[in-house]
Amino acid sequence: MPLRIASTRDLPSIAAIFAAAFWHERIIGEVMHPYRENFPNDFRRFWRHQVEEWYWNYSHQLVVAYTVRQNEMGQDEEVLTGVADWIRFGKDCERLWDVWGWWDLRKLSLSSRRRAAQYVSIGNSLTKLVATRNRLSFYWLPNRAADPAMAGLLSTVYPLISHLWSGQSSTGWYLNFLGVDPAHQRQGYGRLLVTWGVERAMVENLAVSVISGEGRDDFYRRCGFDVEVGRATEGKGNPLKDKTTGGAVLFRFPAYDPDRTHSE
Repeated sequence: MPLRIASTRDLPSIAAIFAAAFWHERIIGEVMHPYRENFPNDFRRFWRHQVEEWYWNYSHQLVVAYTVRQNEMGQDEEVLTGVADWIRFGKDCERLWDVWGWWDLRKLSLSSRRRAAQYVSIGNSLTKLVATRNRLSFYWLPNRAADPAMAGLLSTVYPLISHLWSGQSSTGWYLNFLGVDPAHQRQGYGRLLVTWGVERAMVENLAVSVISGEGRDDFYRRCGFDVEVGRATEGKGNPLKDKTTGGAVLFRFPAYDPDRTHSE
């Protein structure tokens, strides 16, 4: 079950995987997109816009799992089976440059090393450009699968729980989204994609975190996320309260090694 870094040609397939994987998910599927059954293509377009913005944000790293099969011509071809959107935030997040090399256009998204060290929520130029285009797209062609009142749900929640990533946790790795194609679930792809980020966090001697969805706590605990620091439903006026039984904010902290730190 090989993994690799996603490329632009993968984005349509990645969006399709997320749409399928989150079709029955409580928050993005049921709460934010209650009309997806009537407008499935709008739900897929929502995911296409999301993955485009993540791809062009240099703090994000889209990682895909795939299998190889023979097509009708007898030639080997890749079939994507799962995807993870990992975020490296905080100090030295420009280390992700090493993945692609000096020529990667996405370096334009970081105007300076100072900006690279800021929290991932600070937008960059390329991401803003893509996001603006996507907003205009939804303005002219509204997302009919969505409940307009819930469109900004997640962006409202994050400020209420951002303190959970303070102090020593202000630099680290975060599993933003994980999706496996339903046809390939329960075959180890999800765990493999989680391990990709966990291993990089451990090499840097950094914490790694995730917000668990409904029914996913046991899976992430088996992957080593053994410390619950809070819940995404907490905080006064949190719109997620009473909408989900999920939302555990789980961390895996490294064993402290003074000879191996992210400041090297």
